[in-house]
Amino acid sequence: MSKKIQSASLIKYGSLLYQNGLIEGLDGNLSIRLDKKSILITPSGLPKGFLKPKDLIVADLSGRKISGSRNASSEIAMHLQVYQNRPDIWACCHAHPPFATAFAAAGKKLPENILPEMILFVGNIRLAEYIPTGVASQWKKLAKYINKDNAVLLGNHGVLTLGRDMPEAYFRMEAVEHLARIAWLGKSLGGLKPLDKKEVTRLKKLKEKF
Repeated sequence: MSKKIQSASLIKYGSLLYQNGLIEGLDGNLSIRLDKKSILITPSGLPKGFLKPKDLIVADLSGRKISGSRNASSEIAMHLQVYQNRPDIWACCHAHPPFATAFAAAGKKLPENILPEMILFVGNIRLAEYIPTGVASQWKKLAKYINKDNAVLLGNHGVLTLGRDMPEAYFRMEAVEHLARIAWLGKSLGGLKPLDKKEVTRLKKLKEKF
């Protein structure tokens, strides 16, 4: 897919993150794999809801800027860890959705066995330790959380979702936040009733066919 089309995709979903309250101000960052050697990523210091094609940066998989007039996101190391470890992934979405980020800041895992749609579309949602923003070497810790899974609560930071394209990565972000809201409300009603273990197993096997 051309850089022009991928640029339009980053701009579209950056705008949706902002419009839907999943980021505020200068929050968040998005990236797309252009080919086996390079990625397109959002810049540092600009609101992701109002980007233009000229604002985006092309970098190689070591983080070296190939083109673009601005600096890449300060969290490019997070994205690079994904692309270096997951050849099946072509898009990353990082945001600070309020409910899911509250779980991350509290060090609480989201329940993975209450909604069949979450098992089928998102899968396991990992809870990662806090990884310092802007410290590239520390993001190596992310590898163990994204080895097989496509959604991570980042301790005291936010959420990272992965996809085979940007729509999939973005809609997984929406799904994680939707689950966090439901979990929050369910607990206020006295607790959540999990799906039967046999049903969870069936759904996981069904997911493997997707």
